[in-house]
Amino acid sequence: MNFHAFYVSVNDFDGLGFQVSFDTENPDADIDLHAPETPYLLIQRQFEEEDEDEEDDGVCYLETHEPDTYAGHFRLHLVELTTTRLLFEIDRPANRTVEVTFTLDPGRFSKVERILRIIFGA
Repeated sequence: MNFHAFYVSVNDFDGLGFQVSFDTENPDADIDLHAPETPYLLIQRQFEEEDEDEEDDGVCYLETHEPDTYAGHFRLHLVELTTTRLLFEIDRPANRTVEVTFTLDPGRFSKVERILRIIFGA
């Protein structure tokens, strides 16, 4: 799957949950329920308060405009992250690659990069 996102947003939920959203349409705009689904990608990772001896399982939640193929809980592997591109693989046999292109200024990119590196454990 690949597409170009015009909107990129990040959320940090008190250090226990992290989310990055890539959208082709303004997420703050009114939703037209009759319009066709537009490309989007949502990546989330939650961390539970855990014992020091326990290790995080590295599973992330993925949601997209293609729910039958690219949605669910998976281990994700970061391949490339630049100011214009995110490329990662899903740990499964088929439909593994997701690529999103975007344009971010350096300040905005540093915020997005910080959250994505936490999500991917990089």
